Amino acid sequence: MVEAREMDRKVDTLTSMIDVRAADDADKPALLAFMAEAAGADKAATLDRRWHWQWHLDPRLAAPGYKGVVAVWNGRIIGNIACMPAGMYIHGQPVDAVWLADARIHFGWAREALKAAVRAGARKRDLFPNGIAAALFDHPAAGSMQLGKHIGEAMMTIGHRAGFRYVPDAGNTMRRVSLRWPLQQAIGRVPGAMVAAVADLSIRLPRRPRLPVQALEGPFDARFDALWELARAGYPAITRRDAAVLNWHYRNHPDTDYRTLVVADGPALRGYLVYKVWHRRGRRIARVVDVLALAGDWAAVDALAAAALHELRAAGVERADWFACGAELRARLARLGFVPRVTRKSRPQPLMVRGLPEMPFHVTSGDGDGG
Repeated sequence: MVEAREMDRKVDTLTSMIDVRAADDADKPALLAFMAEAAGADKAATLDRRWHWQWHLDPRLAAPGYKGVVAVWNGRIIGNIACMPAGMYIHGQPVDAVWLADARIHFGWAREALKAAVRAGARKRDLFPNGIAAALFDHPAAGSMQLGKHIGEAMMTIGHRAGFRYVPDAGNTMRRVSLRWPLQQAIGRVPGAMVAAVADLSIRLPRRPRLPVQALEGPFDARFDALWELARAGYPAITRRDAAVLNWHYRNHPDTDYRTLVVADGPALRGYLVYKVWHRRGRRIARVVDVLALAGDWAAVDALAAAALHELRAAGVERADWFACGAELRARLARLGFVPRVTRKSRPQPLMVRGLPEMPFHVTSGDGDGG
């Protein structure tokens, strides 16, 4: 009887262990199952659909294959972070930084695992004194320079406790563009368009740009490499956006269509802007996912932003989102009618970093999580 109880205790001890370790491609089935349970079937399907594109074709990868950290208990994943290469340049030089994406804990399973560990004789405060999520962040496979954005309420709080800091003047903004789509949904396509022609007069757009803004119809070419080489030296901290990265991200994306606008200066480029439009819960939403011009060339940025807003109005887009970094850019967007976008609890969703110096960052919505 004593031997049986001792055997049961050994089994409890083994099954109570929570292993925080590096993850790779072999973890794909378990990660998909975890994501389906923790975030829903749609999120799991998106992860599956983008897997090869994200983890084998990204030109910023040092080697192909999934990079992340998982917490595993009793044979199943209960927590995960993906570690995507940031392609970060600081003062023009590359540094090894990662975007932390898909940061999730299955809190029900985590509580169950911790209870099992306590039953097996462990002291809760000795297991994960800062929580399982912090243990994921702290794992060597996650690197020492980390960035995150579009972060949920709970994970923002956890990250801040784990040493992440909020970057000033970096976060989500939004502005209304048109009432045509919701009116068409409410009263029909033709009458909705007619009413919107009047209603949209109350939503002022900036003047059409004076600079020549054109749509890019072909691939990102050598002009984008030249712009990147000039631009990267002008920003204190910026993420890689040469032609190889842009083509991978915006032309070869497995499930999202993007539109690119450019401002040319003879044979060269002054800047570009990329946006996408999608439907969400019956609404037509746009997001500016990338923008680049030489540091201080606000005329190019203003022209691109104005042109994009007029295109979105013509497409009947209801709202435009823009993840913007930097006091000057956010000030210019405010003059264009953009306001901070907050969560349901009225919290901003800022850029969060750890292990990086305090400086202005030029990152966009397209960085890190596929746009």
